[in-house]
Amino acid sequence: MQLIRMKRLPIPDIYTECEWIVRFAMMERNRSGKPFCTVPFDHTLEAQAMGGRVRYGDGTAGPRACDYICQSLEEVEKLPGIDIENGRMRETLEAGRILRESGYEVLFQISGPFTIWNTLIDIKSIFKGIRKEPNRMEKLFGRMEAELLGLIGAVRRSGVRFFSYADSAGGMRILGPHMMEWATEYFTYGFLKKSEELLGKDGIMMLCPQTAYALKDMGYAQTEEITLPETMSYGNACLFLPGRAKFVGQICINRQNQILEDRKIQTIALK
Repeated sequence: MQLIRMKRLPIPDIYTECEWIVRFAMMERNRSGKPFCTVPFDHTLEAQAMGGRVRYGDGTAGPRACDYICQSLEEVEKLPGIDIENGRMRETLEAGRILRESGYEVLFQISGPFTIWNTLIDIKSIFKGIRKEPNRMEKLFGRMEAELLGLIGAVRRSGVRFFSYADSAGGMRILGPHMMEWATEYFTYGFLKKSEELLGKDGIMMLCPQTAYALKDMGYAQTEEITLPETMSYGNACLFLPGRAKFVGQICINRQNQILEDRKIQTIALK
């Protein structure tokens, strides 16, 4: 936000227009000293591509939900899928392609189902559905899995090979241990397992540490250690991983400048 105010960048163009997305991503990379150009810049993109309404904010706050377009699970079930051919999603995918062709490494942020639904409906309706109608919610999670896998495929076709995956509206403090376990069993593990093939030989997905911990705690994954050639930041260490691992979840991606003093990075291997 400080960069937007300092450079007087145009809103909503920096979120909606390919040319400005590219320029802003490069500015943010250079200013932060991180190895990646990160897109999108917020966590409403997938929901908007499903018909959600988003207000783009100002130089103080970024894009966020405008108002809910669904009032019930029935309405959520009738929503269209993630439209990758139009609107801000198309512009963002094209920006990723341009950045890659310009020689930059791009980190594409994927949001989890709770975060996406939180823009579309009062998230309490989702929690109630899991408690009261788990079979129905399994189908909704299954549909979301298919949509997100389709998005990953589109991102890979644009040439991008690095992803981050987080579900801020579905963390342990919000869901609690029982619902977190349910979501890991009926969505997260299966989704990530199917993502492995789409990531290909050189794709990497950086997981939120909470997600990584839940996978390991439930026996769906194990930690493997890779020795780095030199002391480097977490972000640069991830650049070392293509061909050596598929998932990493040691540190929050927002702290990717943290130095790994012991020259080791902990990767995640799904079972």
